[in-house]
Amino acid sequence: MRKMLLLAFLILGLYAEDGMLEATKFADIPKGAKLIEFGATSCMACQEMDKLLYQLKSEDPKRPLYFVNIMQEMDVAKKFKISLIPTQVFIDSNNTIVARHVGKLSKKELLEMLQKYKIGE
Repeated sequence: MRKMLLLAFLILGLYAEDGMLEATKFADIPKGAKLIEFGATSCMACQEMDKLLYQLKSEDPKRPLYFVNIMQEMDVAKKFKISLIPTQVFIDSNNTIVARHVGKLSKKELLEMLQKYKIGE
């Protein structure tokens, strides 16, 4: 059953229009260690980061990676003091912000940060 779900996820991913994570409403993001990418679909750097997150999520669907569209959730962006996009917020298992990064990250840099903050382990 698990393999069937993974296969279905991968097949659907092949047909995704632009290979990007869909925006998640902040209220729907579960507690626990995670990475939240704050950005906008109109931002080129955000699109590039989102494609990287989509790739990592496709490789491991359980990875807690989320994209929040600040144009749809301005109140959340204000709460997290987002002034530039893209901004990645790394949150530990106690729901404490342990790191923030503004701008794009390479795949290597992102994987190192996810490992450092034990996100997706």
